[in-house]
Amino acid sequence: MIDLSKANKHLWREITDESGDIRNCFNCGTCVSGCPAAEAEPPLLIRRLARMVLLGLEEELLEEGTPWICVTCAACEEMCPMGVHPFEVCLAIRRWQSKKDETYIPTAVTQLFQEGHTQPVGKAQGLRRSVGLEEVPPTIVKFPDLLDKFQTMLRETELVRENDYLFRV
Repeated sequence: MIDLSKANKHLWREITDESGDIRNCFNCGTCVSGCPAAEAEPPLLIRRLARMVLLGLEEELLEEGTPWICVTCAACEEMCPMGVHPFEVCLAIRRWQSKKDETYIPTAVTQLFQEGHTQPVGKAQGLRRSVGLEEVPPTIVKFPDLLDKFQTMLRETELVRENDYLFRV
């Protein structure tokens, strides 16, 4: 049972100030049907996040890591029948989480550092081959030297320098 006595009834305004009106979301699930991160573990379910925002579940949303596994393909944007802009909502939730807890470092950031992606794009060789694609996508997965350069660049950022124990390969 969800305890709505602690709900922040204005949470939707805090989060979606710049990203469209989330109140138009009726949880149809269309956004999820084209989302590659919806197959992740745990899955990114934008409609679940929208429900959390609309219900004002601030504490639960602060602890939610799934907005950070979005691969930024924006397929959900094209599919949403209500013009909610799910991708923008996802980014808005990330911004809100970062503002609410400046010490928050999502797991996806360390995964991005280690692998260059937040999803296992290099692990679907058979599926890619079956639809006529190269087994390894032409991304950082295919070019390990670029991953080294990417990690070197990230090591210069304040986030990685101050939390180096999280970013060891």
